[in-house]
Amino acid sequence: MACPRWTLLSLALCACSPASLHDAVTHDAAEESTRLDSEIPADVQLDAAVLPLAFGPLVPWRLREARESTVRIETLGGTGPVRVFAERLPPGAQWDEVTQTLRFTPDFTQGGESWVVLFTARTATESVTQTLAVSVEDTIHPPDPTVARRETGAGFERLFVRQITDDYLDSPGLAGRSFDAVVTVPTAASATRKMPVRVALHGLGTANPGTTASSSEYRIYPHDPSNTYWWGYADSRPASPSAGAQVPAYTARRVLHLLDWVQRTYAGADADRTYITGSSMGGAGAATMGLLHARHFCFVDASLFQAIPKNHRPARVTTLTAHWGAPSAALTDESGMAVWDRMDLTRVISSSAEARGQYLEVHHSKDDDTVHFGAVVFASALTGVTLYQALQRAHVGYLASWDEGSHGPSDPVLGSDWWSAAFNPITDATTRVHRAAPFVAFSRCSADRDAGDGSGNGRRAYSSATGFAGVRDIPGDTGWSGDIAGTHNRLLRWDSTRVTDTLDELTLFVHAVDGAGQGPPRAGYPTRGDRFDGVLPVRADVTPRRVQRFYVRPGERIRWVYGDASGVLSAGEDGAVTVPAMRVGTVWTALTLRREE
Repeated sequence: MACPRWTLLSLALCACSPASLHDAVTHDAAEESTRLDSEIPADVQLDAAVLPLAFGPLVPWRLREARESTVRIETLGGTGPVRVFAERLPPGAQWDEVTQTLRFTPDFTQGGESWVVLFTARTATESVTQTLAVSVEDTIHPPDPTVARRETGAGFERLFVRQITDDYLDSPGLAGRSFDAVVTVPTAASATRKMPVRVALHGLGTANPGTTASSSEYRIYPHDPSNTYWWGYADSRPASPSAGAQVPAYTARRVLHLLDWVQRTYAGADADRTYITGSSMGGAGAATMGLLHARHFCFVDASLFQAIPKNHRPARVTTLTAHWGAPSAALTDESGMAVWDRMDLTRVISSSAEARGQYLEVHHSKDDDTVHFGAVVFASALTGVTLYQALQRAHVGYLASWDEGSHGPSDPVLGSDWWSAAFNPITDATTRVHRAAPFVAFSRCSADRDAGDGSGNGRRAYSSATGFAGVRDIPGDTGWSGDIAGTHNRLLRWDSTRVTDTLDELTLFVHAVDGAGQGPPRAGYPTRGDRFDGVLPVRADVTPRRVQRFYVRPGERIRWVYGDASGVLSAGEDGAVTVPAMRVGTVWTALTLRREE
């Protein structure tokens, strides 16, 4: 039975829910049909589409920490197809326009926080907005860190901190322990002069947390004295892991809790420019936390780390088995996933939209005999791809470099930081990363050098402990196939100062740097500094990431314009838009995306 205009408008003004609207319009349809039809004035058209576009009731949405929740956003009326866009989402929340569902699993550091999400519903002729209040109940209360001692330095204060654990930060049998940490605070930082926050994770066997300070950024130095690889350990500790034990991320929780305490305590700590860094075990921790908890970090800087725990050398697998149980035992974390698989970064990248929005810089060495080069060129048994392949296929923003250094000492020919000595994505004047601002992910760049396929080049026999590593002080003796040294996506930049991000258009400027630097020191080596290594212009896939307003549905048709090139493409399954094989030269050029419809 069609409904008269006055009936629908009355229901809308009463703010009926979609379910009650449906019930009110359709209940006892057969019985009421004759009576209602006789009451309809002759000039009233029976067309439900004349109802103005509106949202259903948006009641405040209150969530609990560590619990996945969803809310469906209903729209009423409107003529023709309706699009619904979401802005100002809580960090970690995901909007699915196809089902008009907002999904969010707040972590324990987001308790007590609140946000106001803005929704825009549009048809070809109408547009309305509505807000949704979102808040997280603070139900998990680990004890706050305490400051044991303070030191004053030139432009900074150094805090020696103690973290007392409870059974959320530690296994029940060990709760109450104290862990040391160091936090350095730039004295010039304030609510009106925010400064970046650096979370620095140490390597294996480090006796004490770091202490170096800066007057231009906060620095956080947690401590992992048990060498848990910055993840955690079985809840049966101090007893060994056994069948039925779970492996919560106790160590990672302590790091996140310390970060949360700094950001709550110091108004000058910029949550949008917080990054995480580390090497070796610290690199594994930085990459794992930076991807699994990407909502808290704008950038990951990780080096000399294993990306796939099951691919660790045999001695390290034995060490970690004491914390996580044997890989074959498949002990799970509290979510029910096998912990050795949880930390497989190729799995994380393929399964998590939050992780795919991260930006990473990663470095490895072909003569590393501790975490050998197989860390990035050996495939995961779980996913069948290597770390480099996972990053490329998912169009993640990253800069990768490798050379013939070892586990710490730099390449004997190229030296240290040869690939990006002049570029820092936190402080660069033009190309910066920010937790809530778009950036450009480059992938499949034609100037990428060949890292090899994980096989040998015939110079050395393979060892399960050291791979094909050679002697660091002997240039050119590595046994790994591929180029001795090289990079992926080197010297490709975006302009963070010129971004247009609206519901209908996204414009970003990109170019390739070819600046000061040195040529290859020997045949087969890359350039150093900002001298471009390859043939210009390059071809690269270009994918905007961390888009704040120009959200795209999976499969949506998007028109792109870049210089004198243009075309139409379909968004990927996760809504990412990738312009393939774009020609990128040294002149800043705008890439503009618009909805084809």
